[in-house]
Amino acid sequence: MPRGTSTGVVHWRRMRRYYFHFEGNRPHTDETGEFLEDDEAAWAAALRLVRDVENGLRPGENWTLRVVSEDTPVYILRVMTKRYR
Repeated sequence: MPRGTSTGVVHWRRMRRYYFHFEGNRPHTDETGEFLEDDEAAWAAALRLVRDVENGLRPGENWTLRVVSEDTPVYILRVMTKRYR
């Protein structure tokens, strides 16, 4: 086999650290973050977080989930509720 070649080549992708910050009635700043493969993986993680916190949402409350990577906004999810009675 020629030098510098391999039959079991593994291609490593650079994983980015994503932070998930909540704003609203119960703000939370994510100081740890999570290493994920890409923006799509961050979207899936954001949706899981939304599902986890949805049971604590009350009428009249609003919150925002900001997904940030390397100080750059990636996604913003906003939930706004309004009570009419």
